[in-house]
Amino acid sequence: MTTSRRRLQRRSITLVGIACLTGALTACGGNADGSGSSGGSYESNLVSSGSLTFCADISSPPLTFYDQDQKAIGAEVELGDAIAAKMDLKPVWKNVAFAGIIPAVQAHQCDAIMSQLYIKPDREKVVDFVPYMFAGNTVLVKAGNPDGITGVDDLCGRKVAVETGTTAADVLAQQSATCQKNGDDPINIAQFNRDTEAQQQLKIGLVDGYGTTVETAGYAMTNQQGTFDTVGEPFGKIQTGIATTKDDGQLHDAIGKAFAEVRADGDYDAILKKWELTGDALPAK
Repeated sequence: MTTSRRRLQRRSITLVGIACLTGALTACGGNADGSGSSGGSYESNLVSSGSLTFCADISSPPLTFYDQDQKAIGAEVELGDAIAAKMDLKPVWKNVAFAGIIPAVQAHQCDAIMSQLYIKPDREKVVDFVPYMFAGNTVLVKAGNPDGITGVDDLCGRKVAVETGTTAADVLAQQSATCQKNGDDPINIAQFNRDTEAQQQLKIGLVDGYGTTVETAGYAMTNQQGTFDTVGEPFGKIQTGIATTKDDGQLHDAIGKAFAEVRADGDYDAILKKWELTGDALPAK
């Protein structure tokens, strides 16, 4: 299964069976009204003393994935490590299937979630978020942009690859309709079942661009330097956040403070630049 398709599946996951919605399980901890920790500072409630344990589905480059030595790496890993360092804690990364990631933090298997978790109203009912970046889509082109494409609104009459069933595919279909409404040629949308197939079509010049996620584009540019570029502003953006349980406001606040310090000292921008994810950065304050 490709990285893009895993992300698509994640977006459709519902929070069925999360016990804290009904307060049915005392394992979720905290007061009945969700106000504050059940006792002491957040340090006393950490899964492991002196450590900040993150739950993540470690299978989504360039955000979280394993290198050849089975070490967790990626943009989110580096951001999480930097946040833990600001809190004088050791970062620990626990690999959890995405479908069970919110129940895992509620069951105190980890202290926080950092795994491209979209901030949505239904999720905000059961966890607190510290926003740290966007997830968006972009147009990938051949290095040097030989066709002079300026962005998603400059694709009328062009042949563009997408992965079937993705947000980018939906956006390009809407944009193609707009092209025709304005009297221009529609976008010739070529759909592929795999990200690698779409990338190959662009690489050999059979399509003019590839509509994909900022993350997928960033990983392609990082691993195939000099092959691709992105053009225009990201589209279809949604915020992602570090999630903590509703009963631990102190930990939420401490993570928020540490993240602000990571942004202020320039590490945030440096990490996103390293992984070609500047298009997903939060606006500068």
